[in-house]
Amino acid sequence: MHHGAFTENSADQHVTSREKLLDGGGVLPPPATPIIHATAAAFLGGPAHDALRCLASTGCAVVQLDEPLPARQFLAFGAMLGEAMPEKDPAVLPYVEEEVILNLRREHATTADVSLQPFATNSLSLHTESSGRKAAEQPRYIVLMCVAPGHDPTASQTVLVPMAAVESRIGPEAAATLRRTRYRHSAEGPHILRTVDGRPVFSFRDFLSQTLQWTHLGQDADDVNRAVLRLLAAMYGTSATGVHWARGMIVVIDNTSFFHGRTASPPAAATSAAPRHLKRLRIM
Repeated sequence: MHHGAFTENSADQHVTSREKLLDGGGVLPPPATPIIHATAAAFLGGPAHDALRCLASTGCAVVQLDEPLPARQFLAFGAMLGEAMPEKDPAVLPYVEEEVILNLRREHATTADVSLQPFATNSLSLHTESSGRKAAEQPRYIVLMCVAPGHDPTASQTVLVPMAAVESRIGPEAAATLRRTRYRHSAEGPHILRTVDGRPVFSFRDFLSQTLQWTHLGQDADDVNRAVLRLLAAMYGTSATGVHWARGMIVVIDNTSFFHGRTASPPAAATSAAPRHLKRLRIM
């Protein structure tokens, strides 16, 4: 067993690619999955099952309703997917309803406080949800519903990058190294790369300028940092799509199929009279 650390350098390839993707102001193509149109009143009676089938086949489902679901129906849709995870982080409790729904309201300007970044104009680096938890404790699905898109639907795009495409770009040697590497602080956590139902699945967050402490269970510890660099380059070098939010839109993301992140908003968006507001469920 070997321990080490990775810290990015400003000259690393992925740093420029990340800035262009998340902070460059570009408009990404929307996810290729077909949009399911329905009324909120009729959604649970039939179209919700169409969304589940789309999710199973593509790892993502996009629904456009005429209005957002009330909390009770939103929870009922979540229950069709699995069990909702309670939101227990003290920093986000003021934004939580029904113990499991997180209200992602854009209320803060750019901040270095990680706990407030989901509610700020910051971009969010590509990641898998709860990547440091045991595999069984990581959510399988992320459900996002738009209450208000804000003045510019192409600001704060939710970015999706397919894991299979990333895995195909890192090369077999880096993949083999990552299959024997995990976060050091998470002794029972999964390796950064594993196989689930024949598919490559990552548990990984881009830590930006923070240091990633790792543990490697093989003999090629000298290759770990190179493998992490290849992973980051692939994450930001693979074709990404972006959700352009509209009121009543629901997007379900399979946390074992996609990395996700968020593009930045203009600083003035924090003081907008109509800030963006999404509701989130994390489903086991």
